[in-house]
Amino acid sequence: MDFTQIAASLFSTQSPLLPAPLLFRLYLDLAWGLVLAALALPALAHWSRKREHLQFWLPPVLLLWCLLPGVLSPAYWMGLALRAPSGLLTLLCIWTLWRHYRHRTAGPTPLQALRPWAWPLVALGWVLLLDTFALWPFSLYAWGFSPLLLGALALLGLLPGALRGQLAMSGLWMVVLLLHVLLRLPTGNVWDALLDPALWIWLQVDALRRLRRRA
Repeated sequence: MDFTQIAASLFSTQSPLLPAPLLFRLYLDLAWGLVLAALALPALAHWSRKREHLQFWLPPVLLLWCLLPGVLSPAYWMGLALRAPSGLLTLLCIWTLWRHYRHRTAGPTPLQALRPWAWPLVALGWVLLLDTFALWPFSLYAWGFSPLLLGALALLGLLPGALRGQLAMSGLWMVVLLLHVLLRLPTGNVWDALLDPALWIWLQVDALRRLRRRA
């Protein structure tokens, strides 16, 4: 057994596994549809409290709208502006919609489960942003294609569940990584599976709002 070759394969970023183009196209439309459907829920709860039928039907309509071809779909324009949603954002939206249609009120909401992770993800976003301008002596984004980083992130995601009892978010984190391994969505890079511009911006806005309330 050649341990040198094994180590080289673990650190390698030269042969990334990418998703199939058709699979990525389907994911882009479906993921943005789920994001729009989940974003509609707070507005519907505020503006149409007495119109339960609207709260039931509008999210699926938004989802189907995103599945339309080409420029007819809002997913086309959102993809141009913000790329594809991360696997983490997509699963958070699925969780939100599942709670809405199951009328579940017990347990943590997706927002509550994500908040302890907000600042690390915000910091990660800034580090990756600086990486796009080549301000680091290494390419952090390229490490996202390395199998070793994937294993390290899996172990990191287990720590909050083991040390603080945050099982919901740890479980969600592991599902995101598992789907990334199986489907390579959205780009084949693990950083894109965990964070995207839309989620990063939303985390910063939410964190600043909470800091303002405490002040």
